[in-house]
Amino acid sequence: MYLECPICRTSVKEDDFKELYISPLNGQDYRRYECPSCLTFWWEPLRMIPEMYEGEVFENYEAFHVGMRFEPENNHRAFFENFPKGVRGRLLDVGCGDGLFLLHARDLGFDVWGVDFDERSVSAARKRLGLESLYAMTFEDFYRFAIDRGLNFDVITFFEVLEHQDRPREFLAMVKGLLREGGYIAGSVPNRESLFVKKFHRDPKCYIDYPPHHFLRFSQASLRRALELSGFRDLEVVQLDVDLKDLFWLTERVVFGDLTRLKKRLWRAVVGDEGLAILTVNDIKRSVSGGLGVRFLKLLRLLRNAVVLPFAIPYIGKLKGNGLSLYFQGRV
Repeated sequence: MYLECPICRTSVKEDDFKELYISPLNGQDYRRYECPSCLTFWWEPLRMIPEMYEGEVFENYEAFHVGMRFEPENNHRAFFENFPKGVRGRLLDVGCGDGLFLLHARDLGFDVWGVDFDERSVSAARKRLGLESLYAMTFEDFYRFAIDRGLNFDVITFFEVLEHQDRPREFLAMVKGLLREGGYIAGSVPNRESLFVKKFHRDPKCYIDYPPHHFLRFSQASLRRALELSGFRDLEVVQLDVDLKDLFWLTERVVFGDLTRLKKRLWRAVVGDEGLAILTVNDIKRSVSGGLGVRFLKLLRLLRNAVVLPFAIPYIGKLKGNGLSLYFQGRV
C-alpha cells in the first residue's frame, strides 16, 4: 500500500513511516512520513479537527480569545521589516486570530481583512479593530464567498497556518485564486531545523508541533519547494533568529519542560483576573495601568531569568537562524 505526499504527490510506502505518535489530546495514533522528493514531513491520518481550537484544547489559543495581546510576534515583525515598502492595498490575513497582526498592518496603511474559523478569536478581533471585514468561517467558505462577490486581494498573509492544513496544495491554490495579478503572499511556518524546535520534539508532552495541531513540518528547502509547486515566484524563505529577550523562556522550556499551566495558576492568583493570567508580562503591562500584581509578575520574570541564565549562556552564540519560525514572501 502507498500514500501520497500532500505537497508533491510522490508515493511513499505506507509502512515506511519514521515516527509513531499517540496524541494525548484524542488518543489517535499518528505516523510521520518524509517525502524523498520535496522533503516535506507529514503525519497520517491527515485530518484537521477544527473544534479543538475554539474549545481551547490547545492552551495557546486562550490568549486569542481574550484579545488583549499587543506586542507583534517575531514572525509579524519579519513581515514589517522585509515586505516591500511600496506595496499596499487590500490585505487578507488567513487565520487572523485576535487581529494582532492586522492591528499593526492597518497602521501601515493596508486595507485589512481577516478570516478564521475560530468564532471566539474573530469576535475578539472585531472588538479590537472595530471592523466588519473579519469573518468567522473556514477558508474554503470564505474563498467561495469572495469568488461570488468578485473580491480579490493585493496581499494574502498566513502566519503559522500552512502547517495545520490537511489539504495544503488545495489551500495554496485558493490563496492564489484570490490574489490579483502580481499579488503577494507572506507568512510563516514552524522551522523544523531550529535547534529549539528539535529539542521540543524530544519532549513527549510537547504536543504543539504534533497532530492533531500541526500536520506538516517544513525546512527552508521544503517550504520553498511547496510554494514553487503552487505557482509562486520571487520567493524569499528566511530562517528567523531568536530574539535575545525570548532566549530565557525558550531555555526554560528546554530545561524544565512546559510550565504553562503552573505559571497560569500562579499568575491568576497574583493578578486575580482570568484573562490577564494567560498573557505574557509584556502584554499585561500594555493592558493595565500597573498595580501591585503586575509589578510582582515583573519581579517573578526577573527571578526566572536569573535562575535560567546559567542554562541560557551556552545558547547565546546559537541565536542566528534558530528562531522557531521560517518567514516567507513571494508573488504570483
